[in-house]
Amino acid sequence: MLLSEKSSFAGRPLTLIWHQTDSWPADAKISQVSAFCVSDAGLILIIKNEHGWGLPGGHPEENETVSQALEREVWEEAGVVIKSRQLVGYVEVDDPDNKNIEGKHYLQLRFLCPIAEIKDFTADFETSERNFVKPEQLPQFISWLSASAVGRAQYQFFLTALGEFDRITIFC
Repeated sequence: MLLSEKSSFAGRPLTLIWHQTDSWPADAKISQVSAFCVSDAGLILIIKNEHGWGLPGGHPEENETVSQALEREVWEEAGVVIKSRQLVGYVEVDDPDNKNIEGKHYLQLRFLCPIAEIKDFTADFETSERNFVKPEQLPQFISWLSASAVGRAQYQFFLTALGEFDRITIFC
């Protein structure tokens, strides 16, 4: 499934394309990894930072694999260890006016991850709060899941993948 829309970020025009898939182009620039992390009780991990509520995730560091980046970001932001990861898709971003490190064309990967362990949480410079919510509550906290066609597509596919949660396997 491909879905495209025009958007903007920090005053820059963007084109966002949602790819519902279990792989990404090997030569692509990955600027972000984030995860729908699911507890044994079926609740979804969300974190709050300076931008509001969102999914845990962030930018891969130099010489870091996608898997390493995802595990590190979920741990650093939420004090959570993931069991495995399944790619549910990615957002391809065309950002022609971007002068930052990620460049003008990059991918933002989205994963579904069962939670292995939840450690004590301490607010830090990046994350002020951690919460677990029911899947149907996510758009109440994370506005982009309902505010755009690409966001809604990601959320709908996440819900579909969640219905098949018992078949999650390690990816990447």
